[in-house]
Amino acid sequence: MSTGVYQLPDLLALLPKKPGGDISPHFKEADTGFNAWVHKKLGWFFAKVRVYNAEMPLLAAVAWPLASCQELRAILAYMTSSFMLEELTDRCSSTKVVDNSQLWINTLRDTDGGKTSRHPFIKTMRKELVPMMKAAVDPFHWPQFIAANERFAKNVIREAFVRDADVNENAVNNIQSYTIMRRETIGTRPCFVLMRSTRRLYIPDDVLAHPLMEEMEDVAIDMVSIANDIYSFKKEYGDNGALTNLLTIIQKDPTTDHLDLQERIRYATKLFNAALDRFHSCRQKLPSFGDVALDRHVSSYADGLVDWIVGNIEWSIVNHRYNTFVHEKDRRNNIMRLNSRLLSSQHFILFFIVTVLSILFGHLPVQSLYRVFYA
Repeated sequence: MSTGVYQLPDLLALLPKKPGGDISPHFKEADTGFNAWVHKKLGWFFAKVRVYNAEMPLLAAVAWPLASCQELRAILAYMTSSFMLEELTDRCSSTKVVDNSQLWINTLRDTDGGKTSRHPFIKTMRKELVPMMKAAVDPFHWPQFIAANERFAKNVIREAFVRDADVNENAVNNIQSYTIMRRETIGTRPCFVLMRSTRRLYIPDDVLAHPLMEEMEDVAIDMVSIANDIYSFKKEYGDNGALTNLLTIIQKDPTTDHLDLQERIRYATKLFNAALDRFHSCRQKLPSFGDVALDRHVSSYADGLVDWIVGNIEWSIVNHRYNTFVHEKDRRNNIMRLNSRLLSSQHFILFFIVTVLSILFGHLPVQSLYRVFYA
């Protein structure tokens, strides 16, 4: 793929304003505390390059705008734990993925589950992260949170077997199959449980299992993943050719393999719009569940899903992990520039060094992001 200028969609213009507000007022406090903890506990490289550059406090604050400071710290503890799961499973055999995923979920269920492990990630989860989550997550929601993570870990294992065996080509070459797989591996379902906890939404499992509730949640995840794939494409293309990105899957799908990149971006936008229409349709068709308070909680859950969809896009647009836009003018105009020279090893190394030095010597991305949302 040669150098090019591409028009990205203005996804925020398609969505309503967040019912929960723009950003948690506890963002700055949670950001300061989290980054101090990361620098102390996770080591120089992992803290400075991997975790810090992900700017998780900003995502937490814009996707959970009603969360308290304690809840934001618990959300960040979970984000760090899921980030650790990725590190434990991303570059190893499927057999090792099974072992590490089971160790991870056992530790999340019960801190004694990881007691015998010497891995520093598991030790940190057991001693600090899980207790932090348990202290903030409502007891009503904790079993749902564990169940959502069991589902997540199970699909991380499934994805590893598909990757190793390379026998299920439809999983990576077909839009529909990719969408279904992505719903389970993006890790958003546990985040939705945390959102219900922060909003004090007591929705029992049988109501969550209603077909319209399940579809509303599924298409909300679809919007999160479509937006994520659009805004992360530049980074992923530079990393590995964006092998597991919707824009690449569209190119592989026999029904859309004739589309160039700009047309694929437009096609992904159509998929986003279709998911948004289905979301509104499901919400409008939801029945009464026979209790006024419960119906109010269900409606508030839909509001929380909107917060999460919009917040994820807000974070994707401005975070330095993706670096989708070259400068502020391009960000305002949704212009993505791809430069093939950056994909050479020499330029990648130079880019990496400049990024690390900018972080180390005073370029603090989160401060500029803070100004974006408080300007």
